[in-house]
Amino acid sequence: MERRWIIGLVATIGMALLGLVGIQVHWIRSTVSARESQLVQGIDNALFVVSDKLEQLERIHTLRNEPAGRQLLLRLDTLRTKRSPDRVGSVDPSRDPGGVIDGSGDDLETLVTDVVRGILAAEMQRDIRDRLDVRVLDSLINSVFLADGLPRPTAYGVFDDGDRPIPLSSDQPDHLERLLNTPYRERLFRHDLALEGYFLRVAVDDERGLIHRGVVPQLIISALFIGLIIAVFAIALRIILRQKRISDIRNDLVNNLTHELKTPISTIGLACEALADPSVPKTDQQVRTFVGMIRDENKRLGALVENVLQSAVLDSGHMVLKLVDLDMHSLVQDVIRSSNIQVSRRSGRIETDLRAEIHHVQGDRIHLTNLLYNLIDNAVKYTRQEPVIRIVTHSNDTGITLSVSDNGIGIAPSEQRKIFDRLYRVPTGNIHNTKGFGLGLSYVRTVVERHRGTIRVESVPGQGSTFHLFIPFEHVITRQAAPGRG
Repeated sequence: MERRWIIGLVATIGMALLGLVGIQVHWIRSTVSARESQLVQGIDNALFVVSDKLEQLERIHTLRNEPAGRQLLLRLDTLRTKRSPDRVGSVDPSRDPGGVIDGSGDDLETLVTDVVRGILAAEMQRDIRDRLDVRVLDSLINSVFLADGLPRPTAYGVFDDGDRPIPLSSDQPDHLERLLNTPYRERLFRHDLALEGYFLRVAVDDERGLIHRGVVPQLIISALFIGLIIAVFAIALRIILRQKRISDIRNDLVNNLTHELKTPISTIGLACEALADPSVPKTDQQVRTFVGMIRDENKRLGALVENVLQSAVLDSGHMVLKLVDLDMHSLVQDVIRSSNIQVSRRSGRIETDLRAEIHHVQGDRIHLTNLLYNLIDNAVKYTRQEPVIRIVTHSNDTGITLSVSDNGIGIAPSEQRKIFDRLYRVPTGNIHNTKGFGLGLSYVRTVVERHRGTIRVESVPGQGSTFHLFIPFEHVITRQAAPGRG
């Protein structure tokens, strides 16, 4: 996948995510605004109900305390009784002390007029503090707000038209400033004709918190889904970039492999043509030279095939270990004898400091030998001057540690965690100036891990690298990881 397609994909998905987040934010704001409106409207309606019920209670109380009011209530009750189909029999005259049962419609109208005049006269004479019972008002506020599912007011008070507070009782808390700033108020006794305006105000704490707590579950769910989408997008993008990197590495591998194969094939072809050409004089020395060239290049082809086979083993995951009692010091000496020719061609040397007191392990001779060859080969390839390779061993109660150091170009800290990845090669400028396919260190790590060991690298750019390999002894493998052998 080309770079511009990846950039376009990231930009498109990024804009889609931003649009989704914008829609969620707009929806949450709309929800919060709607809940605020519902809360304000609910509290206003509750105050209207409180004012209405307070006025009804006072009217009933006034009618029961006024003689004309009592007569009116009795007359209305009598009329309901006479018109009710469920009532049978006559009305007891003793229940009509005022003689209103047999009265005419004019008498009823006169009675209502007297009642209204009495109520108006009583209202004009009574103070607002005498008309309000704090216990009744408190009970009405609590019951109405509770019935409507609204938060209970933390403070309430009565104020006149000039926003002057009307003291109701000595035990009322002082919340004057909060009540003056509250948006929630309702007029009391709004049907009075003679009374000046008085208003009931209430204060509600943590209105924002109440609104936001109702939105929190929806907000959490939205955040979880958005986070999930972002996580999936990040994982998908990482996979795409990784696949692109692998594709680039494979392209480099093909280029390197083609270059590597052409050289020995061409050399072998030239040597064979020279041996077969009758016009070319063939002394014993020339024949030995051509045969040596063919042998060396054949070994190179064999090494290339071995690298491909190692890659196939790593892909399949079926690295079979043939464990034997193995002397690591002897193994190191054998590998050094075989590698000295390669190192001496670069005027280099291999130094050893084999000081492990216990150096016998249960291991696979072939894979551990290939492991050392790979490390020495890398040390030679990635050294610009004469290579100096140092192999050190030491042991403890659990296993043997083998360290291979070189004076090569070193590895940058940002690259050190990637060098054990299959097909990965540390960038060195021209991809053909250092031969290889990025399989060696991946193979080395796999061999060490199959022996239940560990590997780590210490490196400073320009000062060389040191690879530390730890291989546990037999009794450690037998006790802890014997089922994983083979």
